[in-house]
Amino acid sequence: MHLLLALDRGFEALGSVALTSYLLHHRFESVVLVTPQDQRLVLLEAVAAGFGVPLVWQPIGTEAALHGLEPALQPYFFCIEALQQHPGRYLYVDADTLCVSELSALEDLPLDASHPLAACSHGRPMPDRSLVLGLESPFHYFNAGVMLFDASALACKITPAAVVDYYFKHRALCRFREQCCLNGVLRGQVQYLPGQYNLLSWMRERQAEGRWHDVAANPMAYCLPDVRERMAIVHLSAGALPTRVEPTRHERVDRYWLYLEQELQQGQALAQLLRFADW
Repeated sequence: MHLLLALDRGFEALGSVALTSYLLHHRFESVVLVTPQDQRLVLLEAVAAGFGVPLVWQPIGTEAALHGLEPALQPYFFCIEALQQHPGRYLYVDADTLCVSELSALEDLPLDASHPLAACSHGRPMPDRSLVLGLESPFHYFNAGVMLFDASALACKITPAAVVDYYFKHRALCRFREQCCLNGVLRGQVQYLPGQYNLLSWMRERQAEGRWHDVAANPMAYCLPDVRERMAIVHLSAGALPTRVEPTRHERVDRYWLYLEQELQQGQALAQLLRFADW
């Protein structure tokens, strides 16, 4: 399985923490970095080299379909370019994610021509998304921050040009831009992972007073204790980065993220960093 990230220099420091966490917890065949063609991310390249993992730089060419979008939208569609890969199994992750456990179960999960991609539902009902995008239920809207896919099988289903075209034709429906496009194009062809592979900020224990933790409002809420107990990938999105949260609200994963960030800034040897379970 290959690890895949798509970002620009603005997210390089954030991505270096994410990449370190993944390489601490799982052995990948390679790391693939998708970036604008004029940007080499030396921090991430150094992290991969420190773990002895081959790194492939994949610059986004001038002919890429996303260049047809207005400049402010283009970075959101970097991940669409990233989905075009050589044959193999890839785990795409956003730069604001944190790996806290091994991922060997994802190596064996069947992916095929009918279901070439696996991702996590938002875990709470998204009736507006299911209605406008024609999804099977309010729980079938997936978060695109973590996506496991078979490159050959997925290439038969989508291309960057097709996804960008979907956006132009359905932009009135695409509240979350590229994520809505992927949900619309791939509806009925996605395998759903349990929430521990993309633990979103609303699922955190510190949000336990929120209505979505009540089974009366969200039938999937009964899964939340198990998701937190078995968490493997935490998604620090929606302003939930530890540096944006009051220290009094920090949980163990926040403190672990801060630990990795500090050690990287101080130039600590990567081999001496601790895994989440040992920290």
